[in-house]
Amino acid sequence: MPDGRDQTPGFSFRATFPWMEIFRCFQVALDPRKLLVAAAGILTMSLGWYVLSAMFYYKAPDRSAAEYQTTAIDKDYQDKKKPGTDRNYTQEDLKEEAQRRYETDLAQWMVLADLAGPYGQTAPAQPGGAGLVRPPGRFRTMPWDEYRGPNPFLFVTSVIGGSAAERSDAISGFMSGSIPVLVEPLVKLLIPVTKMISPGVSPQTRFYLFLVLVWSLAVWAFFGGVITRLAAVQLANKGPVTFRQAVRFVANRYVNYLLSPLLPIGIIGAVALGLIVYGVLAMIPVVGDLVLLGLGLPLVILGGAIMAVFLVGLVGYPLMYPTLSVEGDSSDTFDALSRSINYVYQAPWHYIWYWLVAVVYGAAVTFFVLFFTSLMVYMGKWAVGLPPSAVHSDRKPEYLFIYAPESFGWKELLLKDSPYEVVHREVYSTTGRRVDVYQPVRPELDKQYRDEFWWYNTLGARMVGFWLALLFLLMLGFSYSFFWSAATAIYFLLRRKVDEAEPDEVFIEEDEPEAPLAPPKIADGTAAPAAPSTSLPVLSSPPVVPPPPAAPALPPIPLASSPPVVPPPPVPTTGPSAPAPLLPGGTPANGEEKPTA
Repeated sequence: MPDGRDQTPGFSFRATFPWMEIFRCFQVALDPRKLLVAAAGILTMSLGWYVLSAMFYYKAPDRSAAEYQTTAIDKDYQDKKKPGTDRNYTQEDLKEEAQRRYETDLAQWMVLADLAGPYGQTAPAQPGGAGLVRPPGRFRTMPWDEYRGPNPFLFVTSVIGGSAAERSDAISGFMSGSIPVLVEPLVKLLIPVTKMISPGVSPQTRFYLFLVLVWSLAVWAFFGGVITRLAAVQLANKGPVTFRQAVRFVANRYVNYLLSPLLPIGIIGAVALGLIVYGVLAMIPVVGDLVLLGLGLPLVILGGAIMAVFLVGLVGYPLMYPTLSVEGDSSDTFDALSRSINYVYQAPWHYIWYWLVAVVYGAAVTFFVLFFTSLMVYMGKWAVGLPPSAVHSDRKPEYLFIYAPESFGWKELLLKDSPYEVVHREVYSTTGRRVDVYQPVRPELDKQYRDEFWWYNTLGARMVGFWLALLFLLMLGFSYSFFWSAATAIYFLLRRKVDEAEPDEVFIEEDEPEAPLAPPKIADGTAAPAAPSTSLPVLSSPPVVPPPPAAPALPPIPLASSPPVVPPPPVPTTGPSAPAPLLPGGTPANGEEKPTA
């Protein structure tokens, strides 16, 4: 009979809504190992960008330079006719050509300056702000100085105690600054790609962007691979994996991790190069007009379609590293590329929905991490500053935070109501891009106090800035860790949707044994050495032991189940008696029989 319990399975949200598996990524991303790996990846990527920017950046073109004078232009156009006329170039024509060259070079420099410009660069005289100090370029800004929205602690205080206008501004700033941090790894990849195919970019700037892209992929091929490997084993519930095992796993397959996103970029570049050669040939009169572009325009469109397919397929770039981390030896570069593109094109709405859930959920948990970390730093600084406030106001510790990270408004929070207070302002780059920076509220007072620093004040402030930058990288690393963990979870969901594979199917490497499983094989005809008495027994048939020597004759032995019966001793007589003489044959003379064995 049934015992009365309901045997029907209970309702499971995760079985009904598989996308809820993404909610596990918060706990997965908080792994200290992933935070350290993400922080190291952010710092390595930024340092590489800084070096490349310093190598390729050059000063703005000078209008008074010799190359923009009519004498230099005259040498290039000497004995040449102006197009559409039969006359030579006049002085007015040469001046127009010199101005056109300068404006072209200036526009190309402005694009490079917006990407690789240093701190304190000054734009030349031009409409929209002559002599203004511009912010640093996108790829020359260190991660702790990049604007990422208002401080979460100040955001909460503004929403709770501010006016309606302050609430609106705070929410708008948070939506436009903090939420994009969740997809920052993807944005950092797509910015160089979109800039390379934009018009008005010089060949030198395009080569610089290509190197920036390659460096980014080289960095995250390793660091992103380690994070996705750790997340894959954890999400599949396959037991713990050590950090050393994850690093070794990625190092052995690093070429596949690197080439997976580079392959579609290489295909796009190859097709683009072929179309460039095609365009050069199309400049031939008649042949280009009628044959190459007239009849051969479908070839141009076909090349554009190939580039568009792979360019859109780069949206699936976050799936490439999880593919290699999950599939292991059964995957390679082409498998990772094909899976990422096929999953995007075969299940586009699922892919969009999964990322939408990841971004919304990630915004909430990222805000919590940012708020908690900011509150932790602020409360520690506030408690330390209470004694100086009551005893000696000149020893308040605000001056130790002058090198605090600007990103997420940390410097604004830690220097509030001090002589070094900063405020958020909007400036514009050389290309008109709005950039949010922090500047001193009272520059004269700030400079006056800084000039009074002793060497130990500056050194102490530098040391505090180092620890804050390290903590900031770990906090920022959470967004990268969550991104790659969510990408791994989304890969599991899409693989289950498209390939009907179970989510717990993940490649696990077997560690090599440290000792041989069997003794070495002995060559034929060689006797095995005798094992010492202290060695362990060999698993073989036991040796044949010879039987012990025959015991002397005994009385008949009873059954084994009962103990042997011992005959009672003889009853002694009154006097000793001599033994009976033996008859021939060994029989006593008294007629008793000799016992036999």
